[in-house]
Amino acid sequence: MKAKAQVRLSLYERGIVEALTAEYGYSQPDARTLVVDYIEVVRKLGGYDNCGQYAQLLDHARRMHHSPAQWLEHIQAIEKGELRDRGIDSEESQYLQTK
Repeated sequence: MKAKAQVRLSLYERGIVEALTAEYGYSQPDARTLVVDYIEVVRKLGGYDNCGQYAQLLDHARRMHHSPAQWLEHIQAIEKGELRDRGIDSEESQYLQTK
């Protein structure tokens, strides 16, 4: 059996662990495991919100049984939609042509 690689958490990601322990009652190891499980999501979203907000999102995802893979699929679907969005000018011209 292959050992799982150790994930090195950034200072920001460690802040999420601390918020999970302080605000949501996770033990330190459980909080770290949760952050590591969702590390791809956390890194994909970037560090725009404060650690407490990410802690809330991760806690909610765990309680609602939303896997990291489901969350990443949702993000990718949104990104694909944004790529197809041609902007308001395109929508306005379609609207004006149909009148």
